[in-house]
Amino acid sequence: MIRLAERTYLEAGRLARDERAVVILPLGAVEQHGPHLPLLVDWLGAEELARHVAPHLERAGYRVILAPALPYGASPLALTWPGTISLSRATLRRVIVDVVRSLARHGFRRFVLANYQADPGQLRAMAEAKRALRRGRGAGGRRLMIQFAGFSPEAASQGVMLDPRILRLARSPRPAFEWHSGELETALVLARRPDLVRRSLARRLPPVWVDFRGALRRGAKRFEEIVPGGLGYFGWPAAGRAATAERALRLRGRLMAREIIRAFGDGRPAAAGGPARGRARRRVRKAGLRATGRSRPSGTRRSRGSASPATSHRAARR
Repeated sequence: MIRLAERTYLEAGRLARDERAVVILPLGAVEQHGPHLPLLVDWLGAEELARHVAPHLERAGYRVILAPALPYGASPLALTWPGTISLSRATLRRVIVDVVRSLARHGFRRFVLANYQADPGQLRAMAEAKRALRRGRGAGGRRLMIQFAGFSPEAASQGVMLDPRILRLARSPRPAFEWHSGELETALVLARRPDLVRRSLARRLPPVWVDFRGALRRGAKRFEEIVPGGLGYFGWPAAGRAATAERALRLRGRLMAREIIRAFGDGRPAAAGGPARGRARRRVRKAGLRATGRSRPSGTRRSRGSASPATSHRAARR
């Protein structure tokens, strides 16, 4: 994975002209995550999703460029909690559109918005940004291709985050009720920034399992409307383990990459050996086999895609 901000403008120009280029833009947030986790959880999570999707895209033949993350998002649910920095939905939409259009102006045309913030305000801004970008054109009049990874306004990518295989990794007896600052988010920070987890406090927090989805459907606008007098977490933080997050990130990375490859496949340049469509189907099948743990049936031929080796990555650090 190539970090765009570490390149020169000459190197960035060559990357922009590369037909294999895919830009991943992590969308974060700075908001309360209970008394035991830092404000940067969603920012960290977005960058981790990007890091776990990238190797699969690279093996499929794409050159993955990591754009600098947007640390601030739309956080109306947490607006009243100290430390939360929330953009309006309209501002976030404009920022996403401006960032993508700036890069598209130089030739990039495939973008993945990697998001770990599940606030409905954030998801609406993402949907509006995608609609605006799909109406425009990039360099040379080419249409832009925009996909989501992580929490998303679209069913396919949103479903990956809530896939039953992910929920089965949880230690919590009620995984469907693990949400904001619960087991999985606590596990994420334990895996990547254990120094930032207030562990003694996390171990003492009792489970808070509530029907947050029902509350949101009924119009709840703030966390305190979902659990009056609560401490800003939903789930069982004490169940969080770093190993759970590692397994969840690996599985989510494979599943998300499969959806992205399915969407981007037809736009990839054909090689001398055959049309891009056939190669895209083979990449999707291979990603599906890896995600489900199934092996290739005996006697079948292995496809000869021009896979490039995954680059090494360093963990996100603040």
